[in-house]
Amino acid sequence: MTASWLVSDSPFDALLSATAVAVCLAGSVWIAIRRPGLGLISFFFLFAFAWRLVSVLYIDLSGPLISQQLGLEIGPGTSVLPIAISQGLVVIALLFSFRRQRMQSLTCASGPGLAMSIGRFSLPDLAFCAAALFVVALWAEFLARGQIPLLAGIERFDYTRLYGGFLHRRLMEWGPMLAFQLGIFFAAPLVHDKPLDWRFGALLGALILYLFLAGHRFSSFYVYASFFVMPIGAILIGRLARSSSDGNAISKRLLAYFAVGGVALAILVVTAVVYSYVVVRGEGAELLAKLSQRILVQQGEMWWMTYKRVFLEGNWNGSFAAYKLFVEPFDPSRNSTMQFLMESALPLIRAHRILGDGSAYSGGWPEVLFELGGPIGGFVLVALSAIVFSEFMFLMTRCIVQERYATCFFLTPLLYAVSVNLVSGMVNSFIQMTFLIKVVAALVVYLAEDRWRSLLLSRQSASSEKEV
Repeated sequence: MTASWLVSDSPFDALLSATAVAVCLAGSVWIAIRRPGLGLISFFFLFAFAWRLVSVLYIDLSGPLISQQLGLEIGPGTSVLPIAISQGLVVIALLFSFRRQRMQSLTCASGPGLAMSIGRFSLPDLAFCAAALFVVALWAEFLARGQIPLLAGIERFDYTRLYGGFLHRRLMEWGPMLAFQLGIFFAAPLVHDKPLDWRFGALLGALILYLFLAGHRFSSFYVYASFFVMPIGAILIGRLARSSSDGNAISKRLLAYFAVGGVALAILVVTAVVYSYVVVRGEGAELLAKLSQRILVQQGEMWWMTYKRVFLEGNWNGSFAAYKLFVEPFDPSRNSTMQFLMESALPLIRAHRILGDGSAYSGGWPEVLFELGGPIGGFVLVALSAIVFSEFMFLMTRCIVQERYATCFFLTPLLYAVSVNLVSGMVNSFIQMTFLIKVVAALVVYLAEDRWRSLLLSRQSASSEKEV
């Protein structure tokens, strides 16, 4: 069954689509201005979906246009409406989970955190030594290999597959989680009204420079920076809940730091992208056309194909989608969502060739949920995933604000899985035995740390009574 009202390209439909995008973007801007801590925590999601909304709106208003990756025409329509509603549900869930009354109770429940000193060494010192040792060894391995991808014109995927050493491969697997840990110790002094620990900021800078020389472009810089600022946002939420004046002063100071860092990162990204297209790929003559596809089409093309199948043609099969996602994906070790979506949109041989080369297209969420649940059930799945995401982010914020650093460490892999799912729709990671082990380990550590905090509180109360 075709939903004819969704394919009209009348001025009213264009206005409706543009209004939906404007409302969503205005909501994101409102969060960034009025709730900066929440904006930092959810930046990974908000930025990705702002980009996707603009891309899908461009396809709706400019179509029919050619998608070079799909090799067919897409658009026009009102495909931006379902994805805008999906993003709105996530924003609503975040605002509900991080409502001000809940923030006040969170800070009131704060107790003693993990001891910051272990013998003669402090916990941040030990963390810095461990992270610095890894970064120095990573650079030594990189330079010893003798191949600098940026200078040799080697694509980042090819370098990882052909030349990357043991530490390089570990960085590709765990890099965003390392950036999150660096962000925790970078911002941890703010809890006790002390200056930021710039040692950890320097380590992040060393990793960003490494990625630049290793041929990485926008996506890696964006992911690392997003995970680095999440703990900063959590601590900022705690400071604002305790004292709005102190929190606002810290917000302004951090804003200045982020402005400088953002400009430097933007320059690095532009340099990396232009160099990749002009020098590495030799596409200088088609640079503008390639960038137009990359920025305005590729972010929304996979959603448009799902929108066409599910909303316009009613051509969806939840059982088959679940089978391809969880039982027989092309490569079980990678994101099965994009594999399924690419197999549905492209000739099978071409899709498998692209996936076999280590590449994948952009998108995945909420496409996968509508492929599973259809045009109605998909919204139910979107709402459930939004609640899970927002509540998990609240749990992580609670652990950071209350200095539960051991729990934070074991929650980090779960944070990565939950966050990546909300951007790329990677659902097959949740059925892996390793994910279950990580959940159990995090739960055990959380309960143990909670018990330890209770014992400390009781001892402190007993000591206070004896002194009295």
